[in-house]
Amino acid sequence: MALRRYTRQVDGTIPVQALLYNDEELLASQDGVGIYDGSQKAPDHQVGTIHVTSHRLFFLNAQKARAKSFEMSLSFIVQTEYYAGLFKSSAKITCHLSGTPVGLGSSEQDGAHVAQFDSWECEVCAYRNPPGFSPSAARICDLCGVPRTTVPTPITSVSSYHLSTSLPTSALSSSTSLPSGSRSSHGTKPTSIACPACTFLNHPSLRSCEICSTDLPQVSTELKSAPSSRPITPDSDDDDNTPSKSIKISFRKGGDKPLYAVLKRALKTKSWEENGTASLRDANSNDTDNRNAPGRSGISGILRTVETSAKGRETHMNDALQDLEAFMVKAKDMVKLAAELNEKLTAVSSSSGKGSDVVLTSGVAEPEEATFIRSSLSQLGLKMENTPVTLDMMKDERKWVDELARELAHVLQGSSTSVDHTGGMMKNRGIIALDEVWGGWNRARGVALIPPSTLLQVVPHLPAHTNPTIRHRAFTSGLNVLHTPPYSQAAFGARISSFLMMSGPKTTVEISTVEDLTVALVSEMIDDVEKVGGVMRDDSSAAITGGGSGTGVELKWWGNVFQGYIWDGQE
Repeated sequence: MALRRYTRQVDGTIPVQALLYNDEELLASQDGVGIYDGSQKAPDHQVGTIHVTSHRLFFLNAQKARAKSFEMSLSFIVQTEYYAGLFKSSAKITCHLSGTPVGLGSSEQDGAHVAQFDSWECEVCAYRNPPGFSPSAARICDLCGVPRTTVPTPITSVSSYHLSTSLPTSALSSSTSLPSGSRSSHGTKPTSIACPACTFLNHPSLRSCEICSTDLPQVSTELKSAPSSRPITPDSDDDDNTPSKSIKISFRKGGDKPLYAVLKRALKTKSWEENGTASLRDANSNDTDNRNAPGRSGISGILRTVETSAKGRETHMNDALQDLEAFMVKAKDMVKLAAELNEKLTAVSSSSGKGSDVVLTSGVAEPEEATFIRSSLSQLGLKMENTPVTLDMMKDERKWVDELARELAHVLQGSSTSVDHTGGMMKNRGIIALDEVWGGWNRARGVALIPPSTLLQVVPHLPAHTNPTIRHRAFTSGLNVLHTPPYSQAAFGARISSFLMMSGPKTTVEISTVEDLTVALVSEMIDDVEKVGGVMRDDSSAAITGGGSGTGVELKWWGNVFQGYIWDGQE
């Protein structure tokens, strides 16, 4: 029967995507489908799902998925017919089949079917071809296009098989007793032999390649037949007396027209021939047009394949970047909408608070809708009072930098007009590292990130937008900070000198404790004060004395009592 001869069993419990080849694509699927074997219903294939791919047709049984599911190559389908259905008759698609059945030479075909899932190395370019390609694509090298010599193509014709199975036993016995000369007369002699090393097409009578002197494979032209002592009897399940072999797909739940359109398009495309049979046909043909046409074999084929792969990667990268840009545009819209919602809620809360002091003192909660919006914005990290300033909002770059400085000032010092009266990053601090400012600012801006170079352009404009003024300071070690006036070099030096004059010598750790700053930062600031003569160091306790090691005592700082002292020349 056609269903047994042209299909191969698959495990229907596996998802159909896992059953596909690497070069195969799933086109359409439809459930509620039954199968007819010829004109008779297939009793084991009445409820299932049909899948159409670029190479095959899958039927996954809904009741016995593991044992009664099958696949069929689209190359067997030579003609299709469509029946729209009438009254209680469901719509059907008839597929007329032809070609070498799966049951013929099962040992060779099974070996080829298993071999396609093994990686193999090309004898010409030494490229390791990955497994998982379709049978046609697995027979050629994916890089240079040279056919794989370890997987010979079957040479048994379809007509000879049908003749051997349709004749009676007596005729088969007499046909097998013919001399070898009569059998070889039916064989087809190849017109050229491709060299396995350089792919040059040599004359069939040569034993070595004309170009590289590599031994050529010997192609046998005799057709194999069964011995005369073993006559072949036709299979009882095969019915070759019928003029045509076909299967029907019955649609019980609709979806017949879309699937039929996809099936016709797949049959017209013939994706199963693009990588395999077409390349083999070009390599084994001696036609002048095919020989002059650009192919995949040789060095030019390798270069063309590499160029095509590079173009494909570039196209995929451009598509990915376009998707990322589109996502960023949508993200900006979301941030803008979130900022507008938050501003409206803040304005409503402020107006209600000014209108009635009772509301503020009684602690009445916000409306449920406002609470939900605020919590959602907080969870998304979009809770901002102002929309982040971007360059596309401003026509003038100077105005953009000035707006960024105003935004950074709000991040550093906060807003006294806000409902919750929350301060900024420098609420209780007079000095802060510049890298910490950059990270906090970018967190507040969301997706509209600011590079360090832009931050350095904005910092000089901060004094015009901050109160008290915030300025930038760079130390000799490379540390950059933003500070308020009490932490300028002059103010800090005067404060430290007065402290040392009143309390005596102090170490760096003791000074950092009093100033509530880190030891490293205080050390940098004291070094700058020492350079201008504000303080003096006393390292006599830590000096090396008597040829031994130092005592390990920290150095101490004194106020510079010599600064401004005028000696009158007397002791």
